[in-house]
Amino acid sequence: MDFRRLKYYRHNSLILVASGDLHLISSISEVLAAEKYNCITETSGEKAWEIILQKKPAIVIADWTILDVSGLALCHRVKSNLKHPELIATYFILIVEALNSKQREIGLETGADEFLSNPIDNTELKTRLRSGLRVNALMQSLIWTNQRLLAQNDLLDALTLSDPLTKVLNEQAFAEVTPKMMQQFKGFGAYKSYGFLSVLIVDIDKFTQIIESYGAQIGDETVKAIAGRLNHSCAANSLIYRCGLDEFACVTPHTDAESCQKLANDLFASIRSHPIAVSSGLLFPMTISIGGVVKSLEHNNDPSDINFADLVSLSKRSLLQAQKSGGDRAYIEEV
Repeated sequence: MDFRRLKYYRHNSLILVASGDLHLISSISEVLAAEKYNCITETSGEKAWEIILQKKPAIVIADWTILDVSGLALCHRVKSNLKHPELIATYFILIVEALNSKQREIGLETGADEFLSNPIDNTELKTRLRSGLRVNALMQSLIWTNQRLLAQNDLLDALTLSDPLTKVLNEQAFAEVTPKMMQQFKGFGAYKSYGFLSVLIVDIDKFTQIIESYGAQIGDETVKAIAGRLNHSCAANSLIYRCGLDEFACVTPHTDAESCQKLANDLFASIRSHPIAVSSGLLFPMTISIGGVVKSLEHNNDPSDINFADLVSLSKRSLLQAQKSGGDRAYIEEV
């Protein structure tokens, strides 16, 4: 770290000095003031801990002999506190007796980063502070970098669950994420107003003919347009997935079984309302077929009673029935 950055950290990083020895606090404070460090002092170990939690000092200098909560106990709290992982960057300097090697041994095992002997050597104190600032700055940088990487990973995870063409959820999300949602319906869970769950499988009628006549690009534009209409017309709490070349799934919780049929009618209307327009200027009057199942959740105390794979299988069976009947219709089974 260059001098300018170290100077910045010196002026902007907080140092906490905790000791019941007023003379010791005074001597350390004089050095810190002369070096223009930002410093606060505390004689109570318990109050020092409150300051650590509230202000997150870069460096803590604590005396082993504080009466209520010793410096060693403070060190243990800082270094092992899982509820406050941000304290991992705190550089902890423990003040020990000059010739007491046992205190240093225990301090190292507890997680102390450095030691000072009492009485304090001013040159040694300045050196320890500069080292502490460098380590704290490095740890802060690593924490920031790690948080950035985690955010990027979350973004990548989200992208892998999205279909690149239609921007709705993809088949992987349907296979892996949706079954986990079923756990949330146990005994109504957070969804106490919902007593039913529907799974609708939507297929574009006569889509193969468009591919054969106009090619894959026009087919992609058609799928993208239909996905947009389905996503716009589904219920606010629906999840839309692309599950194949021309197949979509819609998973929705309902307050009653009848609202599932209304949802299917809304999806039909969104496609029937006007032809699909593509970049070449062509207009395609399109229809869809829907196969679905509505599952009552009211008496499900065990999420294992709701087998998502079975619901999907029943929905696909209903879809096949709709297609064999000429398409442009829905078959929805209540179970």
